[in-house]
Amino acid sequence: MESPIYLLADNGSLEAGSTLSLRKSAHAAGHLAGMEVLPVSLLHSSKVDPKLLDGIKAETMAGFLAGPIAQSSNELRIIPLFFGPSRALTDWLPEKLEQWKSEKDGRMFRILDCLYQPGDTRLAVALEDLCLQAIEKNKLKKPYLALVDHGTPVFDVHRVREEVGDELKKMMAERISGFSTCSMERRDGEEYDFNEPLLENLLDEKKEEFEEMLVAQLFLSPGRHAGKGGDLDLICNSFADLSPSRRLVRTDLLGTHPLVIETLVERIERDQSKD
Repeated sequence: MESPIYLLADNGSLEAGSTLSLRKSAHAAGHLAGMEVLPVSLLHSSKVDPKLLDGIKAETMAGFLAGPIAQSSNELRIIPLFFGPSRALTDWLPEKLEQWKSEKDGRMFRILDCLYQPGDTRLAVALEDLCLQAIEKNKLKKPYLALVDHGTPVFDVHRVREEVGDELKKMMAERISGFSTCSMERRDGEEYDFNEPLLENLLDEKKEEFEEMLVAQLFLSPGRHAGKGGDLDLICNSFADLSPSRRLVRTDLLGTHPLVIETLVERIERDQSKD
């Protein structure tokens, strides 16, 4: 019986660091699971100059599905490197996979669970670990803690941030002076108000009250948002502009944290137990 091909899939980015992080996560998960896990982005990453990627061009889903591995395989398993069920996972990806499936009899695919599932506190524990590292490294006292994500039009993705935030707030309660969840950006319209507050506005609101801010990043990899010189850099730099006594520290990203890798391995093992 043919073994399924496992793909670790992120949304993709034009920033090389995002692909390198995806590859690192796929390698770590595959090593622990005792199999090869292929890193494949849904979009964008194939446009990155391979010279920035150790000479190896990034793979995107359309190219992979048309390529030799997918064309010679009958079973694909997609491990989402996504916090929650974004529309890329619920709409775009199933459509592409159904098209691949329809091209040859006997093909099958399965999209595994996202990183967050209700009752699983590992993302919050990982964030707590990164917060404590940042506090110790930067000698913060009791900073105000803001958990930021990108912002989303999908309420179920937003709910991930809120539930992880509730856990993180409890875990960090004795070490911080306040807490809020927030988004980096949002769409216009009242129907997207659940993304509020925006990080930019939160920092402006809190800058007279708190001199130390710790921003916990609910981001997996360094792209144009969370990477060096990205959108979060621009937003966060404004906090300290007007006062040399103000300090803002951001946590490291989550994509290669051991608890995220543990979660990916668990997804693989659960999938295998179904066969």
